[in-house]
Amino acid sequence: MYARQTGGGWKFLTFIAVLSLIVTGFATYKLPFWSFNKTASSESSSTATSTSASSSSAKLDSSSAVFNEGSQKKAAATTKLKEDSILKQLKTNYKDMGTITLDRTSKTFTVTPTNAKYVKSLKIIKKYPSKNTKAITTITDNLESLSTSLKKNLASGYTIRLLEPGTTDTTLISVKDGKVVTNNFK
Repeated sequence: MYARQTGGGWKFLTFIAVLSLIVTGFATYKLPFWSFNKTASSESSSTATSTSASSSSAKLDSSSAVFNEGSQKKAAATTKLKEDSILKQLKTNYKDMGTITLDRTSKTFTVTPTNAKYVKSLKIIKKYPSKNTKAITTITDNLESLSTSLKKNLASGYTIRLLEPGTTDTTLISVKDGKVVTNNFK
């Protein structure tokens, strides 16, 4: 307390502040970013570059191939997960109408009508298309909407098709990327 009362304490505090600034400045200067020796590093880097250029480029090529392969596997796994999720949703949504399958190689979701009432309705619509234009429009619009949703949530190139009742491979209507590809109602 005596030094403070007489005014001698400011010298000590000033000394500590100046010493702190010097130590901070020195420590900042010695950080690895600024402390390298430019002449030594430029000489060593030029010799290292000339001796290891071919080996490093080979390492980069192989690592990029591995990285690309990993990315492709990850993308394929992601696509499969999305397909499985969408297939599960479609099976739930269309369980009252029929069964849904997915052919991954052709990117085709197939709706096979199995519900007796739905099968009967589709047969009547197919037999009398001119009297059932509203039903045909509704079915077409629904499949176009579903196809657009598949394109948005999965990828382009997926087809949704509705099989003709009582057949295993005759397409009644198919839609790809929101556009009708096949329409056998007429």
